[in-house]
Amino acid sequence: MNGKIFSHAAVRAVSAVTPKQHMPLMAFADRFGEKEIERISNATGIKEVTVAEDGMTSSDYAYAAALRLFDEVGIAPEDIDGLIFLTESPDYIIPNTAAVLQHRLGLRTDTVNMDLRYGCAGFVYGLFQASLLVEGGHCKNVLLLAGDTISRFINLQDRSLRMVNGDAACAALITRSDSQIESCYSFFVDGSGKDSLFIPAGGARMPCCPGKTDVLLFDEDGNGRTQEDLYMNGMDIMVFAIRKVPKLIDELMEKIGWDKADVDLFALHQANKMIVNKIARTLKVPADKVPLSIEHTGNCGFDSIPLMLCNEYPGVSPNFRKVIACGFGAGLIAAAGALDLSRTQLIKTFEV
Repeated sequence: MNGKIFSHAAVRAVSAVTPKQHMPLMAFADRFGEKEIERISNATGIKEVTVAEDGMTSSDYAYAAALRLFDEVGIAPEDIDGLIFLTESPDYIIPNTAAVLQHRLGLRTDTVNMDLRYGCAGFVYGLFQASLLVEGGHCKNVLLLAGDTISRFINLQDRSLRMVNGDAACAALITRSDSQIESCYSFFVDGSGKDSLFIPAGGARMPCCPGKTDVLLFDEDGNGRTQEDLYMNGMDIMVFAIRKVPKLIDELMEKIGWDKADVDLFALHQANKMIVNKIARTLKVPADKVPLSIEHTGNCGFDSIPLMLCNEYPGVSPNFRKVIACGFGAGLIAAAGALDLSRTQLIKTFEV
């Protein structure tokens, strides 16, 4: 158990964007067979995944989400004094993509500016970092952007991931509230599980090497990938999520003093239907408090929580006074936040 209860950091608005291009799972029937497609779709709850168009980067989609948020909320770029960008697919190795977005969005040059990389736990981590900036008095208006084009790191021969993961982006505005609005966070990390969800080659540990790291290999289940592609041990991730996430959420509710029955919404990372439903059963909370919004997008990583909120609950939901958000995945890392979203403007998801 760690951290403190924040009292003045408010999530004012959230927007979400997906690519126009959708890939139906049945498009892979010739490669993997209709029965396999049906099996995966039934287990995950996914019928199609979003795919970034050629030439579009994660920052392009995040830029679009930011512009929509500015327009809907009525806030000007010069009012933003903090910018955080979450991504696993940056525009460049150097410089940080947040700097690129600062210039593109026309933000002030004295803006606090940073990139974060946290995989599927990233959106909650981003809210935590933004809250630190606000509560510490460093910023009044922090723009949290998150975008990924993870489909570009998935081999077409890898059915375990190709038919599960989608691309998306979001924007969230975290502002200082004069009235009290409580939020709190809890975290878990176990780096011994790094190999459960990672891309082996491409970093300093294993640079890309033609003829070595780009060789296509198949595992015992018939999934093909190179060392430059995303790899996931699905069973490891499922066990991690089912064992650790409910405990982390219980710890968080104890810290902030919430009773499980009083929580209005459990906004979980939309990994797949099986995992989300299993966590709900372990927590012993009603299924209608643990929404699933994955059918037409796939698992969009750290964007999956804001994407679900904007898909399912556009507008302002005054009943969302007690919301638990929890992301989990690569690292292995999990992050949970207890949030008051009763005054948060959730902007309907749009396509670019």
